[in-house]
Amino acid sequence: MALEKLNVVSIGCGGMGWADVTATASHPEVNIAGCVDVDANRLKNATDHFKCEGYADWREMYAEMGDKIDAVIVSTPDHTHAPAAMEGLNRDKHVYCQKPLTWCPWEARQLSIQAELKPHLSTQMGTQLASTVSKRQGIELMRNGVMGAVEEIHGWSDRPSWVQGQPRVKGSDPIPDHLDWDLWLGVAPVRPYKNGRYHPGQWRGVFDFGCGAIGDMACHIMDAPYYAFDLFAPMAFRTDCDDATEDQMPTKQIVKMTFPGNIYSSRDSIPFTWYDGGLKPSPKAMGLPDDFRLPSNACIVIGDEGTFLAGHGSGNRLFIKGKEVPLNNPKIEDRNHWHHWVDGCFGRVETMTNFGFAARLTESMVLGAVGARFPGETLVWDTKNVRVTNKMEANAFVRRKYRKGFEVENL
Repeated sequence: MALEKLNVVSIGCGGMGWADVTATASHPEVNIAGCVDVDANRLKNATDHFKCEGYADWREMYAEMGDKIDAVIVSTPDHTHAPAAMEGLNRDKHVYCQKPLTWCPWEARQLSIQAELKPHLSTQMGTQLASTVSKRQGIELMRNGVMGAVEEIHGWSDRPSWVQGQPRVKGSDPIPDHLDWDLWLGVAPVRPYKNGRYHPGQWRGVFDFGCGAIGDMACHIMDAPYYAFDLFAPMAFRTDCDDATEDQMPTKQIVKMTFPGNIYSSRDSIPFTWYDGGLKPSPKAMGLPDDFRLPSNACIVIGDEGTFLAGHGSGNRLFIKGKEVPLNNPKIEDRNHWHHWVDGCFGRVETMTNFGFAARLTESMVLGAVGARFPGETLVWDTKNVRVTNKMEANAFVRRKYRKGFEVENL
């Protein structure tokens, strides 16, 4: 029986969650049937706005509304992306999930497997700029070899804009009445609540909850070359940093990965380098004019004929022998990322950042967070078995055991 309205529940209703649910709700064939948030203030704002059911616990929502909904949006902190999204797939729901798709590589691989087993479901990662004309033009230009065969890929971000590189904060504060701290922790190990240190917005740099700037921004910035050149997983990776702690990601880092070469590359391997915390490559080394001012967030593909720069929302540029040349941009229609997912739920389109692609990209990017726990060490990655082969203790961060009561089938 054909759907008349897509009944959607939003899991996470503050910050980007609010942007996701309101953008999705603007599609004329969507009904927001429910909202979930561990913060009662955010939940009330959402349920009052949409006149819908409200829950603090996504597990309770699935149990009570599972047969009444068609799709879910997951916009929680990174560590709860995979369990909430996987439960959606387990219950045969379409799923839109924020980036990075998962907290660790194992979760990414498992989500991709389950999504592949259910091709009738529409899945999408929340990298909204992937739907823009500029991003899609850049992908087509790169795939067509506008810069020649690929030799190197570089990407960077000016983030983090939150606390990182600090020891675990001591002590505890009273848990606010409006916050269910146990549900916020979810699958992660228990720790005391500290006011202003985790919820809201300060969790990204904490290993137990986030993946730092590479988790926050690399899925946005590196998706274009990753998509264009059909990349999957690196053969090896290394994170160079000097102030990571047992609790938090470093304030800045350089992550180096080596991908297998393919039909798009000039060599048998493709070096990939990520920089964050204000670090950037040298313009001259990138084949750019010496005085070129690099954007705050961007990626560069160095080919054997030139250099292609894809800005984060700031357009594409091509340089040959250090001089900029005009681009012949293909004609591409604009697209609404959220509406495209909804149209996918109705079977009209295939989404671009579906979990098949999103999981591959995420698996690679969150390896940078794994590497930050072992700075300066080159870790060898076994793609087939989803594990590090030369540093066994690293595998504790490739996959972790969920806290009792928060286990999810297929994870």
